[in-house]
Amino acid sequence: LNSNGAVAVIVNTKITGCCGYGVFTADRSHLWLESNVVSGHQLSGINVQGEGSRATLLDNTVTDCKANGFMACAQAQVFLERNNICSNGDAGVSVCDSGTQAVVKSNTISKNGLVGVYVFDGASALVEDNDLRDN
Repeated sequence: LNSNGAVAVIVNTKITGCCGYGVFTADRSHLWLESNVVSGHQLSGINVQGEGSRATLLDNTVTDCKANGFMACAQAQVFLERNNICSNGDAGVSVCDSGTQAVVKSNTISKNGLVGVYVFDGASALVEDNDLRDN
């Protein structure tokens, strides 16, 4: 799925094996992902970026992506709760760039290649009540 300035609601769907991102949104997009499996992508499983972009991820499994499981950047605002984010090549959750904000709550984030949660380049994140292990 690739959206720009759109609204997308994805529920109970398998998104697997793409040559790029599993889900990509940009500039003023609104994304709701619930109870999905996102796996096996060549880049990040889910990428949300751009001013005015918002995403809510609930009860998803994001696994086996070559880059990050989930990435927010370029002033996006995201909320992740009760997700299982594991076995990705880089970070489980990556939050970057000034103005980008994330709430990462009650997730299991494990066995990712570099780090469980990576917040950098002026981004801000509330990371609360997660199970972070073996990253």
